[in-house]
Amino acid sequence: MRIWDVSPGYLSRQRLLGQHRELHGLYVVLTERRPGYARHPETLRWAGAVSGLVSRHAHLAAEMRLRGYTDRTPLRSA
Repeated sequence: MRIWDVSPGYLSRQRLLGQHRELHGLYVVLTERRPGYARHPETLRWAGAVSGLVSRHAHLAAEMRLRGYTDRTPLRSA
């Protein structure tokens, strides 16, 4: 589980879509207080910064749209 601090435009197709998927998993762990990955270093890094995670999702979704993908999984601020 990793959310890279790099512009989504630099990510390959596989990494862009993979990061999008992992971001959703991290969001669920943080907002629903799920035990899975709760002590993972990346989870701890984003704890208390869900708004930043939502912002990162917006950037990923924008890049996905530029590449012709449709993001049907919007996030809401927690």
